[in-house]
Amino acid sequence: MQVDWRNLFDPGIETAIVVIAAVGITLAIRMLRQQRAARLRRDDERATAERLSAALDRIDIGIVLLNADTRAEFINRAFRDYFALPDAKADSKPPLIALMYHARDTHAYTIPSDEIDHFIKRRVEQIRAGNPTPAMLRLANGRILRMSCTALPDGGRMLSYTPVTDLIRHDDDAADRDYYLALRDGDVFSRRLDAAE
Repeated sequence: MQVDWRNLFDPGIETAIVVIAAVGITLAIRMLRQQRAARLRRDDERATAERLSAALDRIDIGIVLLNADTRAEFINRAFRDYFALPDAKADSKPPLIALMYHARDTHAYTIPSDEIDHFIKRRVEQIRAGNPTPAMLRLANGRILRMSCTALPDGGRMLSYTPVTDLIRHDDDAADRDYYLALRDGDVFSRRLDAAE
């Protein structure tokens, strides 16, 4: 089949070529703009995630984000410090049970050795169930943490370990009772304080 090059200069064909080229260029520009916008959104999301990670590393509340399979996707600095968790292990995205066993093996808990496996089993079940009931955890180093679990919309969990050592007075001197009552301007709480003694 032989091409008649004279037809290329036909006004109808020239118009069609111009229209096709214009549509192609318009689509290409639109696609490039969409790709650029998507890249900017990803860059913004990455920057936000990095800022959030940096912020969570500066607070004294231990934070662990678990995915739906209870594998740690993020472990902040406070949690790593509370449980002497090496960065390499934390960054390997360990399963929840591995974190619990690490704490057991490093003797981080004050739980008696004959009760520790039961504690771990019960705690893992509570976390998997998304049980939000907070619990106190005493560590061997003297710290007391308030543990809580928050179920996330994607099926994951956020575990938080808030230090409450300074709020729990386990060495209060009974002689200071009058001083504490005076601070409260009366004996509104005296029955509770008497019950605690």
